[in-house]
Amino acid sequence: NSQHLSAKRSAFVCAFLLAAITVDGFQSFRAPFASSSIMSARATPLSSRPRVRGGTQSIGTIKMVASPRIESEEPSESIVEGPFEGEFGTWFVYKHDAAEVLTYRASLLVAALSVASGAALASFPSLLSTPPPPAWSFDVCAGLFLASFGVSLSTIHIYMKPLHDMLKVLWTSGVVGALAVIAADPSHSLVLSTVQHPVQLLGSGWVFVALTGLFFKEFACFQRWEASALFALVPIITGGHFLGLLDSGAEGAMLDALALVFSFFAVRKFSQPLKADIGDKTVFEFLAQREAEAEAEAAAQQN
Repeated sequence: NSQHLSAKRSAFVCAFLLAAITVDGFQSFRAPFASSSIMSARATPLSSRPRVRGGTQSIGTIKMVASPRIESEEPSESIVEGPFEGEFGTWFVYKHDAAEVLTYRASLLVAALSVASGAALASFPSLLSTPPPPAWSFDVCAGLFLASFGVSLSTIHIYMKPLHDMLKVLWTSGVVGALAVIAADPSHSLVLSTVQHPVQLLGSGWVFVALTGLFFKEFACFQRWEASALFALVPIITGGHFLGLLDSGAEGAMLDALALVFSFFAVRKFSQPLKADIGDKTVFEFLAQREAEAEAEAAAQQN
């Protein structure tokens, strides 16, 4: 029975990866033909857009007022990449920007390897006919995942600050819920307790909501198949387990697929240029400036 279950899991994972590779190959084949239509659908070329160093610029129907841009006082020796033309001026990637991006990518890799380690531990008994690993080994993987994913959320670049803050709140809620599960369960095991009692996801499951949000952001920015696959797999696995819709074979196969694709996603992040995970720094500067102006105006009104 265990060999049959392992075969089903392997077949599912192979089929999933084959489909994903096929989709990726189709997108790569289509890219040269789609690029011309994409370019024609874009707005005015970057070189002909008005640059805001101060004054007013209209974007669509929204008028954006920008104060004169303050040039960075970073020494030229700390420049890693650039210059790049942003929406509101020229920007560079500095050493501290590069360190933050590499921290983001490294923390994602640790999170992915933690999930892969947990999935491997769960597969060993059926694959190798060995006794089940101790419950604490799964909790170590879970702890590494929670910690590294928290680092990822603290170093990710998202233009919408409320969305970024919401992801952090979801992660914090999940960590607090996980600690509550550990404290309340007689076995004091987060993973074992959640496997046996899916309702425990009401405590720790908010972390997976935040993880789904991160994958959505990654797909929205870069349109990579692995991000879209992970965006679908995380809620299917957690929701299916919570509602009891998945049998152990399907759940294990999806967990294996999640571990493989997550690891591939994390490794592939290192192939992107640094500026890809930073975004347009002039937009961040503009939004921060607007927020500071709004806070100063509110403080002046109160006084």
